[in-house]
Amino acid sequence: MGKSKGSSGNWLMTYGDLMTLLLVFFVLLYTLTPSVNDAVFKQFISYFQDDSGFFDAQNIKTEDFEAMMDSTNIEDLMEERVEYWQAFADILENHEFSEEVDIEISSSGVKITLNDSLTFKSGSSRLLPNARIILDEVAQKIDDKIWEVEVQGHTDNVPIKDTSEHKTNWHLGAARSVSVVQFLQQNADIEPNKFKASSFGEFNPIVENDTEDGRRRNRRVEIYLRDLMLNNARNQDIWF
Repeated sequence: MGKSKGSSGNWLMTYGDLMTLLLVFFVLLYTLTPSVNDAVFKQFISYFQDDSGFFDAQNIKTEDFEAMMDSTNIEDLMEERVEYWQAFADILENHEFSEEVDIEISSSGVKITLNDSLTFKSGSSRLLPNARIILDEVAQKIDDKIWEVEVQGHTDNVPIKDTSEHKTNWHLGAARSVSVVQFLQQNADIEPNKFKASSFGEFNPIVENDTEDGRRRNRRVEIYLRDLMLNNARNQDIWF
């Protein structure tokens, strides 16, 4: 049996190409992963910049990748998204129920506040017809750019009547938020697991409860639409 010929080393070129493709793949994943910040990315790049890495061999530097990232149209997409929601805000401001609805566009999403005079009767968690009109319009704007919809129920500090089906203001706020979530989930075209309902009861007022007007303002439902295109830092603690 003859001796096998020594390797020509061509496999190193193929191996290098494979590693480069893998790097490009991970960079692409970075651009599509909202929870990864710049610090994490720089740390990832640094792993390939020591003497044993293939970055130096091909004269590829971290700055080159950062420049590539900066050249994307992320800012343009964010601006288009703001315009998308601003157009909806303009519709709500000119709506017949505009006095009962407030919309706020922030760097992380959209917050829509509905007064309880629009949404529910006193002590009830059954949606009123006018609330369904507004919520249907909200549901139509929820698309695949929304990664989470949270509905919060808030009440005033007036004790629940003994005849009420709800034991406490905690229960009332929870039931109201669930009613809104169910309606949105049934009418919006996103996965059900992106919705969640919560209740603050009487314990997160926006004004004092010592006047009727103050109590009226505190009785509200807040809808938070967390939008990927407005802010990709999905792991931040405070959204609004």
